[in-house]
Amino acid sequence: MPDTLTAAADALAGPLLGIGTAHRACSLALVEKGAVTRHTDELIGRGHAERLMPMLAELLGGVTANSIIVETGPGSFTGIRIGVAAARALGLAWNVPVHGISSSLLTAARAFHEGLPAPLGIVLDGGRGEVFLERFDETAASLGPPVAVPRGDLALEGIAAIAGTGLELVDAPSPVARGSADPPRLVDLVHVPNLERHLLPPQPLYVRPPDAKVPGAPC
Repeated sequence: MPDTLTAAADALAGPLLGIGTAHRACSLALVEKGAVTRHTDELIGRGHAERLMPMLAELLGGVTANSIIVETGPGSFTGIRIGVAAARALGLAWNVPVHGISSSLLTAARAFHEGLPAPLGIVLDGGRGEVFLERFDETAASLGPPVAVPRGDLALEGIAAIAGTGLELVDAPSPVARGSADPPRLVDLVHVPNLERHLLPPQPLYVRPPDAKVPGAPC
């Protein structure tokens, strides 16, 4: 294993804090030695910024983590930024590494844990009449980057099962198995195989440009 992966694996031994705000839930988890020790998931729709810090304080109870993993999307532009900013701030305060994890992979890990077959299509609600589609093989390896697809144009050829927050927005042919439409949960970090190999930089994963632009920014 390369040195960078060894360092990541050591940091992930725990306590590890998982933060997820990219979808309609605020999801937090503490993981140690591959097991979830504390977690909380709250469906809030909007208002992640107001709820995140009180939820973190309650979950942590004075505990600090050796590393942080934050959900980086694809998902809500505002939600993603809130989670990433909080994770980076805590990382600086605690002087610990901060990593990213994709919303699609978290959803795929849960789907495979629940017994769905591969090839698996993760379909996340992208808003504006679109879904974000990403395909995974039986090892939870991505078969290509996520793409934004108008819900009416979604093609599921070659997919054995689908899951994700966009599930209720699409019509799947009857042979395609359907999993959970729940938002990604950070407790599912423990179901990601070889987690250290799937870590991303702690920065937003946007499939399309943000709806809002910074004032004065070039178009």
